[in-house]
Amino acid sequence: MGGRGSSSGMSGNSVIDRSAKTRTIETVYREARGYSGSYYKDTILEAVDRGNGSLEFVYATPESREKTAKTNRTQYVTFKLKAGAENGDVFGVNWDNVKSISGQTYDLRSEIKDRSFRWDGKNKRWVKK
Repeated sequence: MGGRGSSSGMSGNSVIDRSAKTRTIETVYREARGYSGSYYKDTILEAVDRGNGSLEFVYATPESREKTAKTNRTQYVTFKLKAGAENGDVFGVNWDNVKSISGQTYDLRSEIKDRSFRWDGKNKRWVKK
């Protein structure tokens, strides 16, 4: 397994920075009750290498959830990510190898534009100019 010619997310031309340290992010999740909906206090996205220079941002899955009381609707959640975005702040991405970006990019569009990407409406992704 993993012989000659195999590809992995951590190859030499990966869009994920190999030397990036794992970041621990703690935030709050409020459960839905009555008329109010559930929500996370912060927007946490995970960067996923889709191969060939393609990067996708997806909502991250928490490592742990802690609830202080059974009747309390507040949960303390912890994320551990090597690459992703926290409230629009992107980390752990090797921008030199990124050719296209897709996924949950609405809050990231100003940084993506600053890095010379343009929106391709037909394919619903950002591409390098």
